Amino acid sequence: MIPLEEALEIVDRTLAQVRLPGEGKGEGETLPVRQALGRTVLAEVTSRLDLPPFDKSAMDGYAVLEGDERDEYALLGTVAAGDACDFRLVPGSAVKVMTGAPVPEGAGRVIMVEKAQERDGKVRVHRHDGAPNICRKAEDVHRGERILSALSTLGILEMANLVSCGVMEVRVNRAVRVAVISTGDEIVDSPDRIAPGKIMNVNGPLLAGLARKFGFEVTGEQLAPDEPDATLSAIRSALEQADVVIASGGVSVGEYDFVLDALARAGLTVHFSRVATKPGKPTVFASGGSSVFFGLPGNPVSAYVMFHVFVLRAVARMTGADLFTRRVTLTLARDFSRRKAGRFEFVPSRLTAEGTLEPVSYHGSAHLSALMNADGFLLVPDGVKALKAGDRVGFMPTGGRGLSAW
Repeated sequence: MIPLEEALEIVDRTLAQVRLPGEGKGEGETLPVRQALGRTVLAEVTSRLDLPPFDKSAMDGYAVLEGDERDEYALLGTVAAGDACDFRLVPGSAVKVMTGAPVPEGAGRVIMVEKAQERDGKVRVHRHDGAPNICRKAEDVHRGERILSALSTLGILEMANLVSCGVMEVRVNRAVRVAVISTGDEIVDSPDRIAPGKIMNVNGPLLAGLARKFGFEVTGEQLAPDEPDATLSAIRSALEQADVVIASGGVSVGEYDFVLDALARAGLTVHFSRVATKPGKPTVFASGGSSVFFGLPGNPVSAYVMFHVFVLRAVARMTGADLFTRRVTLTLARDFSRRKAGRFEFVPSRLTAEGTLEPVSYHGSAHLSALMNADGFLLVPDGVKALKAGDRVGFMPTGGRGLSAW
């Protein structure tokens, strides 16, 4: 069993020179931005537009010339959002503009409608506050300005920003191909097959769903019984169609755990098979050629955590992209203690309304429903047995719980 940091270093070192086939050789593909979520951008992307593309009103009001402050103005007309502005301001005149509408050339500010009264072609101002209320052309983004650096991951906000800048296509890496294997005689895919000793196949859809969430292409999901040749056949089949193979279960050293032997027979090099974490101790990392294999524990919370810790890291290394996961530091809401401190522990936790971190009720690595109440995991380092309320602690957000400001 090796420490977590050593395991992470092994992944980094093993994959330092490994790239997906075609990566770095200009063999990516050009996709519509809306279809490229989760992909790695292969080249810098710049804006095709100024944002805003013209001087526009920040609110409904009356545009007047710079420095032309008086109690009453002659109203020239109205400009709605989406219209061109053909009016020419002169001293003593005003143009009514709606939010988002272009303001006339020379306009210095927009007087809010709430601070003025319109009657008989005149605009009477109740109070001047000097606020410009104008969004100037290109104050947010200049045409030609970099929006995304090369090797950025295209998330939802990145996609929206590219569209706002007039970028409709982007050059990206091909999708990372992931195959999922669920091992074990005890797992079934239908509740109709539930019998004494049988459980539902949770890890298959869990891991495939996580892969899709991060923009990977799931090439297949298999069930493999606890039998040596069947396990080997499943692994070989998955390696033929995927860059990353993720198996769950069968990675311990029990009488019916055949994954490690199958990896050796498949010609893969096993780099580690035990990590000093809770949950997730029986985690396997192996590689061969340009493919990598992760054997994750059978309990679903363990599989969920180790996917975020190791699989996402490996994909980032293989694509040259930024890491998907991150750590932040928060204040612990209440005391935490544990009986043993020999492993790095991931504790399901939620963010409180006060912005502190609070562990949720949790019975162990089979307690998948606990994650629906969690926003991520409190990070408890090896050797730490207790933490006090008010301590600054590490937190790995995973977005397991739907967050709402209200």
